Amino acid sequence: MKKLLLTILSSACLSISLQAQIAQPTNANFENWQTYNGSIGNTYMEPVDWNTGNECSELINQLAVTQSSDAYSGTYSARLETLPAFGNIKVNGVITTASMICSANSGGQEGGTAYTAMIPDSIVGFFKYAPSTNDSAYSQIMFLANNDMDTISFTRINFSETVNEWTRFSAPITPAGSGQTPEKLSLFFNSSWGDGAQGEAVVGSVFHIDSVHFIAVPAGIKETYNNADWSVYPNPATDILNVKSVTRKAANIEILDVTGKQVKHATVGAGSATVDLSGFVPGMYLYQIKTLEQQVVRTGKLLVNP
Repeated sequence: MKKLLLTILSSACLSISLQAQIAQPTNANFENWQTYNGSIGNTYMEPVDWNTGNECSELINQLAVTQSSDAYSGTYSARLETLPAFGNIKVNGVITTASMICSANSGGQEGGTAYTAMIPDSIVGFFKYAPSTNDSAYSQIMFLANNDMDTISFTRINFSETVNEWTRFSAPITPAGSGQTPEKLSLFFNSSWGDGAQGEAVVGSVFHIDSVHFIAVPAGIKETYNNADWSVYPNPATDILNVKSVTRKAANIEILDVTGKQVKHATVGAGSATVDLSGFVPGMYLYQIKTLEQQVVRTGKLLVNP
């Protein structure tokens, strides 16, 4: 697996604490479950602090979200499977921090759990996926404000390939606009791409999810040494990062991950360099440019997109 992501920087000029002001989704390692009594005499398990489509589908004795002892870490993970219902209707494996709506005419999710911290830079977790033909699982991460009327940040992650071993995923989270602060988090995973009530889901797709968490560079970290002699672009980047100096001075660029470990080093000879990012997992990093005398002349965030 490729190695992750997000970054912190420590130097004589800059010291960053790992205690970023973000909040984590609770029970996102799916270790804690509780038993519910269904309306038709059945019992089923639900992860604490999460809601699932079982609230709706238990009425037809179909439970698409179950506790699994196949876990990446700890004892349990959440297992999501797309199941048949009746006719062309399917039951998606859905798990969410939002509230479920069990209605034939307006089913779905609404709202979320309270979240008043800063919006994180990235989401990370571990998954397995066995899709049926042409199916794909997905996740949505939404931060809501104004009594759930405004979605100030929306991110979608698609999972389409068969993954038989626990695999790390990571994705940058769309930042909110200036002055927008979240009130609620709606974090959502679905075993199929489409709406089962509309017949779009594919029966038999199985998605396991475990160890979900947010990561962020502390809010105070900016282009601390915004030296106009240097340009670093594009940002966000994908496979290539360009580094140039108008003075054509040689230097070094370092890119660090969340542990402070250097994941990339390149020499900027004659004031320019092209840095290969093709092996990077999408997410947030930090970079620093140092002169050959080890003076830090520029630092900043670097967002790597898929």
